[in-house]
Amino acid sequence: MTGMFMRNMIRILLLSLLSVGVGADELERLPKWELGLGLAAVNLPDYPGADQSQSYVLPFPYIIYRGARLKAGREGLRGLLFESKRWDLDISAGGSLPVNSEDNRAREGMNDLSVSLELGPSLRLKFIDTPDQKLQLRLNVRALLAADDFPALDYEGWLFNPELRWRKHYGDSLILGAGMQLRYGSKAYHDYFYGVAPQFATATRPVYRSERGYNSLGVNGFAALKLDQNWRVTASLGYYDLQDAVFNDSPLFRKNSGAYFGISLSRILWRSESTVGPARIDDIAL
Repeated sequence: MTGMFMRNMIRILLLSLLSVGVGADELERLPKWELGLGLAAVNLPDYPGADQSQSYVLPFPYIIYRGARLKAGREGLRGLLFESKRWDLDISAGGSLPVNSEDNRAREGMNDLSVSLELGPSLRLKFIDTPDQKLQLRLNVRALLAADDFPALDYEGWLFNPELRWRKHYGDSLILGAGMQLRYGSKAYHDYFYGVAPQFATATRPVYRSERGYNSLGVNGFAALKLDQNWRVTASLGYYDLQDAVFNDSPLFRKNSGAYFGISLSRILWRSESTVGPARIDDIAL
């Protein structure tokens, strides 16, 4: 499997996070799964702290799965370990797109940043958990696994990522959401993105090793609209501040803040005949 094919496949999978199932009345029973296709346009920095960004227009799979323990939706894939009225424990996953160092001035001549997976446990505290509104604090601890030699994955440190998330339904066609998150990373995690090994040092890019500590503070928001029974449109944006990051003296660190945004249009093509009731509908899969 070629590197370019892998990059495109991971981009498609990550862009699928732009999709969101919207507008099902939580008093109704919903299909256990829904599948479709969509098209997304996104713009995001090469990596946090980079002064260059990339734009993508790519198709993506629209996937909703409402299992009792396994759930898939706008926020990715989750495996529920424990659930109660006030808190849940699950395994969640995220990821990042690859960066071709030849296309980034700060990293020119260095190894590319590979496709990576972030995987680990998440404790979710539910302050508001009603059919039309949710307010949650999520305490995520994730390991960074980079596909430097695919299909093998190399451990590249860990990230502690508490998030405060709010979401509200307006009728059966509109969802608005917002969030705030803090990121705290290990030395190895920061070195993966901002470290400079001796063989890659130049007159303007000295050897650099990062430290464990504060990474960033970010805010984000999204709006998801149900156009009809099958069509969905979603817009999302985010901003993060890196001014006090422990790696802000890295020669690869070029910008104290960054923003990203995206918009997607998707169509549901297939639904399961089996249904699930409101008690089994997770907040990521409406």
